[in-house]
Amino acid sequence: MMQEPLDAPEALPLASRLADRLQRAQMRLAAAALVAMMLVTVADVFLRYIFNSPVHGSYEIVESTLVIFVFNGLAAGFFRRANIVIDVVDHIFGPAVIVALIRIADVLSLVVLLILAWAMIGQGLQAYDYGDRKLELALPLYVLWLFALGGMAGTIVCAAVATIWGRIALKGKTK
Repeated sequence: MMQEPLDAPEALPLASRLADRLQRAQMRLAAAALVAMMLVTVADVFLRYIFNSPVHGSYEIVESTLVIFVFNGLAAGFFRRANIVIDVVDHIFGPAVIVALIRIADVLSLVVLLILAWAMIGQGLQAYDYGDRKLELALPLYVLWLFALGGMAGTIVCAAVATIWGRIALKGKTK
């Protein structure tokens, strides 16, 4: 289910509205990749067992769409602050400390995403330079890296917007 924004859309900053559109587009792309994975898997199993003729390259299609699914699905989680949270200290400290801890976690998450993206750029360039391809489909690997890096860029934008302009909900209250 899509979570509706807390305020009316016109009351949100422009960056939040654009990031919301970005994460929704990425979520649609991720959903399409998930549907493609399911269809290819069902068709492969059906054709393999009924006609003894599996879908050519089904494993590589599933691998490729999994990259699209994962890296484009991340943006919505970061934008909505829907990451997994363990609230061990929430009952010990007051709301001000909890908000500060959430802000620190937001910044650290953004730093980790930036480091991961930086590391991915080198691998993508290497795949392009070497001309690496998938074995059965001959799909260039740099294309998958482009999808991964594009998804990561969108995730970074959404995480940054959530860190800067996002509201923090504490037990029914919004800060």
